[in-house]
Amino acid sequence: MNRPSSTITAATLAGMGMTVVWGGVKTFLPEVQFDPMLISGSTTFAAALVGYFKRENVLTAEDLG
Repeated sequence: MNRPSSTITAATLAGMGMTVVWGGVKTFLPEVQFDPMLISGSTTFAAALVGYFKRENVLTAEDLG
C-alpha cells in the first residue's frame, strides 16, 4: 500500500495533537465545561489549517525512474 500524501499525514497529526490538548484540558481542569462545538471546531480548524499550509511533496515521472 502506498503512503498517504504528506498533507494528509500533517493534517492528521495536527488533529490528533489538538485531541491530546483538549484531553489534557479536561484532565487537569475537569470543573471547566467547554461546548462540544468549540472542541470539535477547533480540532477540525487546526487540522485544516496545517493541511492547507503544508507543502506537498509531489513525485514526478523522473522521481519514479
